[in-house]
Amino acid sequence: MKIKFGIMGLGGIAHRFAKVMKTLEGVELTAVASSDEDRSRQFADEYGVEKHFGNYAALAAEPSVDVVYIAQTHDRHYELIKLCIEHKKGVLCEKPMVLTEQQAMEVTELAKENGVLLMEAMWSRFIPTFQKAKDWIAGGRIGSVRLVQASFCFNFPFDPKHRLYNPDTAGGSLYDAGIYPIEFTTGILGENPVEVKAAATLCETGVDDYVAMVMRFESGALATLSCGLRAETNRDACVYGDNGYVVVYDFLGSRKTELYDKSNQLCETFESEFEDGFCYEIQHFAELFRDGKTESKIMPHKDNAAAARIFEEVMGQIHGKQVH
Repeated sequence: MKIKFGIMGLGGIAHRFAKVMKTLEGVELTAVASSDEDRSRQFADEYGVEKHFGNYAALAAEPSVDVVYIAQTHDRHYELIKLCIEHKKGVLCEKPMVLTEQQAMEVTELAKENGVLLMEAMWSRFIPTFQKAKDWIAGGRIGSVRLVQASFCFNFPFDPKHRLYNPDTAGGSLYDAGIYPIEFTTGILGENPVEVKAAATLCETGVDDYVAMVMRFESGALATLSCGLRAETNRDACVYGDNGYVVVYDFLGSRKTELYDKSNQLCETFESEFEDGFCYEIQHFAELFRDGKTESKIMPHKDNAAAARIFEEVMGQIHGKQVH
C-alpha cells in the first residue's frame, strides 16, 4: 500500500522532506498547502505534486490524502494537528509538536478518540546510531547513568521579522533548538525529569537567544543541556555512567557513536551512513500507519507532554510567566 502524504507549510524543512520522500518506496506526496496560493503552486510544480491548495482546511478535507506532515511555525502546530485529526488524517508534526502540556494532552486524547496516528517528527531519534547508543545504555554497558551533556546552538543572523526571533511565531532558541537536546536526553534515558532549572539571555525582541538547563531524573541522573541562536557549539553528546560512557557524535544526525569503559578505553564503535536522516522517521511513520498504530514507541506521546512541561517550566523561570 502506497501511503499518500500531504504537507502543510512549505518552508525550507518542507522542501527537505519532499526531496527525501522522492527517494523512498511506499510513500507518495500527493498534495501540498500554504496560505499563499502561488507558493503552493510553485512547490507542487517543483516536486511534481498533483494537488495544491491555498488554505489548510482544503488539504485536511482532501480524500486522496492519508496522512499530513505539518511543517508550519511552532505557534500553528496545535490548531493544525486538531484540524487534521478531525478529518481522520494521520499526523506527522514537526518538532516541537506543541508548546504546553495541556495542548499535548488534548491532541493525544483527540488522536486516540479518532483512532488516528500522531507522531512528532523528531528525526534524530530514529537514526541507527541513536538506537545503538540507547541499547548500550539500556543494556548496562556503562552502568548507572550519572550525567548527560548535550548542546545545540547555531549562528543565525538577527532578524526581528524572522520566525526564530519573532515572539508572535513562538520564536526563540528553546523551541527551535532546545527541543533536540531535551528529547535526546529523555529518549536515551527512557525517563523524564523531576526537576528543571534554567537560565537564559534574551535578544532584542524578547525571545530567548541562549538557554542553559540543568535537569534531575528520578534514577539519579543529571543532565546539562543548552541551546542558542547566535553561536555554534560542538554537537557531540556524552552520556556518562559509573562504569563507562557513550559519545554520540553530532547527535542531531549522528553517523557514529562510541562506547568507552571507565578507564577511557574504547570498547566499541558503531557507524551508519545515510544521505538524509529524515528517511528513517518517514519510514517508521509509514510502517506505523500501515499497521494501524496510533503511537510510536520510539517517539511516544508521553515524551511530547514531558517536553511541553519542560518548556513551561523553563519559560516560567526565564520570563517569569507561563506559556499560553
